[in-house]
Amino acid sequence: MMNQEIETLIKRFNDSWTKGKFDSLTYLLDKEIIFVAPDLKTEINGKDNCIQTIRDYSNNAETKLFDVTNRKINIWNETAMVALDYYIEYEMNNQYYKEKGKEFWTLSKQEGEWKLVWRAMVKNE
Repeated sequence: MMNQEIETLIKRFNDSWTKGKFDSLTYLLDKEIIFVAPDLKTEINGKDNCIQTIRDYSNNAETKLFDVTNRKINIWNETAMVALDYYIEYEMNNQYYKEKGKEFWTLSKQEGEWKLVWRAMVKNE
């Protein structure tokens, strides 16, 4: 089931971090958001801490290409789950990387707007 509001949120989120517009992320994230790191053990809690992890990545890497290759959106009332497949190319420490991965998001509708409340990233090996 596709939802235009959620499609827009996905695009805004990815445009914000890939273009270094970190302040734009503030409006998309719940203040109590949790990011789960690719090790699936480490959790980053809170909006400011989560945005800082994105800033840290951007300070250390240059994203050459980021593309959402597939998405699945499921909605139950005020809750939504998003599964994204992505392809990324980036340069870090003078090395060039090409990776495929998955992101899983939980969204909550708050005061009429979808907010990202939980996000996990998993690299495809």
